[in-house]
Amino acid sequence: MLLLSFLLGLLPCAAAAPLEDPFPDIRFVDFAKVVNLTFGENITLATVLMLLFSITSNTNILNLHGQQRAVGSNNQVVTSWMAAFVHAIKDKLQTIFDTLFLPGDNHKSCTVKSQTTILGKKLDSLCQFLDLYTHNDKHQLHCKILPISTSSIQPIIIITPPVMGCSSAGCHGHGLTQYLRNCDISKVTLLCGSECFEKVPVLAGRCPKCSTMFWADHESFTDNNQQLALYLPNTKYLKVGTQVWVDHIVSKVIVNANYSFHASTAAITEFWNYLFVQPSGASFTLTRRQVWKAFVLESIRLLAGFSNSTMIFMDNLKISELVTAAYLDLGDGGIIHSAVGHSCDECCHAFKDVADVIPNQDDDPAALAGHDENHDVPEYAEPAVAAAVADAEAMDVDNVLADDAPELAGGVALHTNADVRMIVIDGILEHDNLEEQEVEEVSGTKYNNYFSAPRFYCVETICAPCGVVIAWRKFAKAEGVAKILHFLEDVYEDPDSRPSYIAIDKGCALLKHIVKQHHWPAWEPTTRIIVDSYHYINHRVTDYLCQTWCNPAPLNGAASNLVVVDEDKEGRPYYKRAFNTQACEQLNAWLGGFQTVLNWMTVSNFDFTMHVLLFLHTQHVIARQEEKRGKKTAGIEEVVEVEESDDDDIIEY
Repeated sequence: MLLLSFLLGLLPCAAAAPLEDPFPDIRFVDFAKVVNLTFGENITLATVLMLLFSITSNTNILNLHGQQRAVGSNNQVVTSWMAAFVHAIKDKLQTIFDTLFLPGDNHKSCTVKSQTTILGKKLDSLCQFLDLYTHNDKHQLHCKILPISTSSIQPIIIITPPVMGCSSAGCHGHGLTQYLRNCDISKVTLLCGSECFEKVPVLAGRCPKCSTMFWADHESFTDNNQQLALYLPNTKYLKVGTQVWVDHIVSKVIVNANYSFHASTAAITEFWNYLFVQPSGASFTLTRRQVWKAFVLESIRLLAGFSNSTMIFMDNLKISELVTAAYLDLGDGGIIHSAVGHSCDECCHAFKDVADVIPNQDDDPAALAGHDENHDVPEYAEPAVAAAVADAEAMDVDNVLADDAPELAGGVALHTNADVRMIVIDGILEHDNLEEQEVEEVSGTKYNNYFSAPRFYCVETICAPCGVVIAWRKFAKAEGVAKILHFLEDVYEDPDSRPSYIAIDKGCALLKHIVKQHHWPAWEPTTRIIVDSYHYINHRVTDYLCQTWCNPAPLNGAASNLVVVDEDKEGRPYYKRAFNTQACEQLNAWLGGFQTVLNWMTVSNFDFTMHVLLFLHTQHVIARQEEKRGKKTAGIEEVVEVEESDDDDIIEY
């Protein structure tokens, strides 16, 4: 046995080299003495700590400085690396840079280069005192400085209520007592940015007067024998699991990752565990349910924050129950209230009574700008007189020119001098090959729990031409014109808020339905209905109503607010649309990236997630429009980014 142990001891062994050096272990009294002898008497604690952490965070520049100093021929103390370090510190300190100098340094009478040399020597001596140097006095290599570990100086984090006193009406800011006994205090895992802290204490407060309980993310109180929870809007930490909390940065990252990357909760969970949790060495593993709860809690605060709503729910709700309650309180029936009152150059134009006209253009009322400038308009396939009579009967009027019939070509004239607005309506289909009878057969039993194609036919959206989402709604079984009309009347209850134009691919069918159901008198003073170009080109030959009343861009100038004249790069005039009628199709292309995730959600989760995504999208679009407006006001030309080829990806220094 002894021989075996001896032979094993002769075998070569490999020990893992340390990846970090420990934080400098020096006495504070010695450190304070060095600071007093090196820097000015007016230097602040913040400046001292900034210098200390700048040194410990930039070990690479200390290594470069030490090597250049050791092999240099002129024995320079302040190398070019140290000079660069000094310049960075000067840029940081700005006006308090002078506090680094002693009165005897006479730095004010020195040149900038001399000041750099003086401060460089001070920093070099401070590094020597902290034992952060690479070579000794004989220029012999002492050691390479590794990154400095900060584990020994990590602060203690305690999760506590963010309030100072009770906020109840009758308590007048009464002080809170720490409610939990020491043995009852939970020790949880906290995800704080990219860091993972374990055994973090969670404290709760209690008002002795009204017995309201205060936690870091909510208040719990009794009202009419119901236990309620008031979710705090600006909390720093959120509870996402029994023993797991996250900070505001983590919850925001989760929400924005879902929006920007079309990421599922499972993908975000895997990403976070691989990138942050596992490298920290923690025994904890983040779960998909915890990520989903972080998304829900952060989203609730986003929605409530915009509308200034008070977030009061039943206490101790399951996450599924909380999602349902939150959408009922904050979903507004699918109306995106951040879009209310939005106005920009892309969705609102000044009213024009006279159309822009290019001479010698086709005068055919069925001609479409942008399509029929250079060729003849195809003839209508049916006799025009018979079509007009059939059209009048379908519109439930006595003749084509009846008073309650709509104006031609989507509105010859809107009798108002108010700004002209347009909305665009379209749906993203979840299943377009299913007969209504088949949908009816399977929607009642087979798919009770999850949002899926047979249960809901499509998601209908109302957009402004700039991309701002005004409202959305799920349509079951079919995208019928009756449902679309009901949707419009819910969103635009106030006639004064109604748009000048509604662009929808089945606009002619919607217009016919509105007139037949006697809703046209309510819409006629404010609104005209048009179709999209693709629908019009294919439908004008077979549908006289569509050809006559729903032209989205009449080439003959019949709709002065739908077509404008612009000039190309060579100064030649051409017709262009006044509004972007493809906004919903562009939105649907973006929403398609979420379809695989959304299709397997429960109905309540789908409603909540869709509303949050469209709310965030609207906020992003509004922010871009405000940025454009600011640049335009400042006279800054908008730069269109051109995608570069792979050959241009080489970075040159």
